[in-house]
Amino acid sequence: MAIKQIIGVAEIPSSQLDEWGPVELPLSEQTSQLRGLVINENADGSEAGIWECTPGVWTRQIMDAEISSFVAGHARFHPEDGETIEIKAGDTLYFDDNSRGTWEVIETVRKAYLTYKR
Repeated sequence: MAIKQIIGVAEIPSSQLDEWGPVELPLSEQTSQLRGLVINENADGSEAGIWECTPGVWTRQIMDAEISSFVAGHARFHPEDGETIEIKAGDTLYFDDNSRGTWEVIETVRKAYLTYKR
């Protein structure tokens, strides 16, 4: 069994994360940029890692189930069905598979995440 520890996730300089480029479906003039670090990948496409996103509005593209713990920033998620979710550092969210909606990142957010197939 492999155990990986990332210390001080909120304090890692953005420059030490991998550049993942712009979001795929931006909805605002300000296009969010993604950075991250994949900690573990599985053959089925599920993965664990650290994700960072700069301000902007865009359509969610990940359709796997996901659990995320936010360690920095401020955002809102507007689900297709349901009320807007306000997200701040210290919050944990679970997205069921095929959760659709719009991200509105207000202040650069960072989270530790796990996506998985259901």
